[in-house]
Amino acid sequence: MKKLKAQSMIEFCFASAVLMLLLFGMIQTVRWIMLDLAERRFDHDDVLTKGTNVAGQLNPYFHRTRSIDAVLFDKGR
Repeated sequence: MKKLKAQSMIEFCFASAVLMLLLFGMIQTVRWIMLDLAERRFDHDDVLTKGTNVAGQLNPYFHRTRSIDAVLFDKGR
């Protein structure tokens, strides 16, 4: 059975498109995680340097988590 050249090119195009989508998803996931950690750090610095009492500094709910931006629109916090 002889494989045609066009069939392998079409298979390569579909595989590369799927690979690009997977890479885009991984990059967006890492971007979301890093932005959440950076915002958490800035909020924690604000709590520690604002001059609040010790009970306010020990509050574990000082930060509201970042919403997942699953679409390409910036929803913010």
